[in-house]
Amino acid sequence: MKRINLFVYGSLREGFFNYNKYLDGKVIEKKDAKLENMKLYHLPYKGYPALAFGEDTVFGEILVLSEEHYEDTMNAIDKMEGFVGEKNPENEYHKVIFEVENLQTNQKEKCFVYFYNKDKDQLFDNSAIYLPHGNWKEHMLSVSVQ
Repeated sequence: MKRINLFVYGSLREGFFNYNKYLDGKVIEKKDAKLENMKLYHLPYKGYPALAFGEDTVFGEILVLSEEHYEDTMNAIDKMEGFVGEKNPENEYHKVIFEVENLQTNQKEKCFVYFYNKDKDQLFDNSAIYLPHGNWKEHMLSVSVQ
C-alpha cells in the first residue's frame, strides 16, 4: 500500500530540532517543495511556525518515510503537533491532505500537512509574525545571524 508522504515547513525540516528528534534515520527521500495559496507565520511565543490559508507560496520539503518506521513516526508527529483527531476543535494543528509541488519535477502530489488551528490560539492575531517569503527555515537562519 502506498503511503501518503509528509510536507514539512518548520521545525520538522532537516537541520531543525524536531527533525532530529522525530525523523532522523527514518526518511528515505527528501524533496524540495512548495505549497500554494497559504500564508506562513512565525509564533515567537511558541518557537515554531503556523500555516494558514492565504495567497502566498510556502516552501518546505516532501519527506518519504521508510515503510518500517511510517506508522510509529506519523503517530509520534501527530502527538507532537497536538493532533487529536480529524476536524477536532482541540487540535493545535489539523492534519490535512493538500496538493504539494515537487520543485525538482514540478509534479504535484498529495501530502499530509499540519495546518494551524488559529481558533485555539488567543495570542495569534497580535503576536504571530507574518513571513511573506513563505520560508520559515530562511527566517530562522536570518534571525540567528543577527
